[in-house]
Amino acid sequence: MNMTTTLIVIALIAWCIQIVFSWFQIRRFNRAFLTMKKGTYLGVGRSKTKRFKPRVLIAISLDENQIVIDSISMKGITVFALPKPITQLHGLTATDIIPENIFPNDLASQSALTVALTVNK
Repeated sequence: MNMTTTLIVIALIAWCIQIVFSWFQIRRFNRAFLTMKKGTYLGVGRSKTKRFKPRVLIAISLDENQIVIDSISMKGITVFALPKPITQLHGLTATDIIPENIFPNDLASQSALTVALTVNK
């Protein structure tokens, strides 16, 4: 094998590994999403960040009174990010949520939370 062929083979192997890890990450989020308490509104928001900054995905569930009954957040650059609950949202009404207060130093999380709440407001 020459050098070019070796590099192409290494790139293809790395690409396939990344596809497998991405599949596992999507599967983890879907499992967390499906176990959320279901209310009358289920919103999902994704941050609009630049290329090498962490992306954030937030899902929130509201009951018939517009109160947050469940939420998850997944943040990270790599495929090893795990979904975690956002407990400080639970019990708040949708109109009382101010993303800047919930995530004071995290613009990506503020953006994702705003998108998750957009349809509801």
